[in-house]
Amino acid sequence: MLSDAHYRTSTRDLRRLMDAPGMHFSATLSGDCILAVLWLVDEGGLDERLAREIWAGHRRPPGSLVAQSLSAHSGQWWSPTLRSRRISRIAVMEKYRRQGIAKQMILFEITRAKQAGLDFISVSFGYERELNDFWMACGFKVVRIGSHNDTCSGCCTLMAIFPLSPAGEHLYEAAKKQMIRDAPWLKANFPFVLEKKEESQELNEEDWRELAGFAFAHRPLSASLASLQRLLKQRCIKSACSLIHLRKYLQKHTSQSHPIGSLDFTGRKALIVCLRNEVKQAVSCLDKEKSIAWAAWVENK
Repeated sequence: MLSDAHYRTSTRDLRRLMDAPGMHFSATLSGDCILAVLWLVDEGGLDERLAREIWAGHRRPPGSLVAQSLSAHSGQWWSPTLRSRRISRIAVMEKYRRQGIAKQMILFEITRAKQAGLDFISVSFGYERELNDFWMACGFKVVRIGSHNDTCSGCCTLMAIFPLSPAGEHLYEAAKKQMIRDAPWLKANFPFVLEKKEESQELNEEDWRELAGFAFAHRPLSASLASLQRLLKQRCIKSACSLIHLRKYLQKHTSQSHPIGSLDFTGRKALIVCLRNEVKQAVSCLDKEKSIAWAAWVENK
């Protein structure tokens, strides 16, 4: 049934379903006939120190796909500390589709997760309008739009959550605010119109954290892109901290697939090292004391 629903289900997936901890599986039956199946996976519950190491790009433990992605590729570093459950697979027999069976199963699991004291239920999927409408109708809210297309669907990847606790609601509000604020810089990646709301593009504390993560740790360029663009807009950047290569790369070469050789670097690794050093120097020029404080936070000191 999972294969018929276009999932690339392998024997490894079946072994994980049977043997791995934190797996939940439910089915809708009519007599002896299975009409639909739903597979969920427990995620999160990690300690704060590990969550910050995931955010900084130092660690990537197995599991917790959505929780870790929000930390490693978005701005919600604390997301892996929350307890959640991810919908991994859902499938309905073809002749029983569009009868509300899947939605009822999901609503049942939402109730069960809330009773278990979880913070949110999540799902990750390749964007298609009909699929997106289904998850929104189930009450899920988008918290992340991927920067790359999903390998199966060819569409950008969306991550959505159904908040179950105040902590889950806070996570959603923080992610929503970031998406709206970053939209001017990431416009090409959004498959639908976000809520229009004027957000200040001056550097704030979230930007300082992101810039420190890029400069002093291993935050990826794609995760730090909006904060780096805001950094370039700062009028107080001195000529000695002019971010020459970063400015050229982000403003004149907006496509990350642009040949690196045009920037006089032998490879992407050398380019990233140079950009990190430029940002390190720039944040120190902007506010040395704040730069030192955020560097210490990034290094878990």
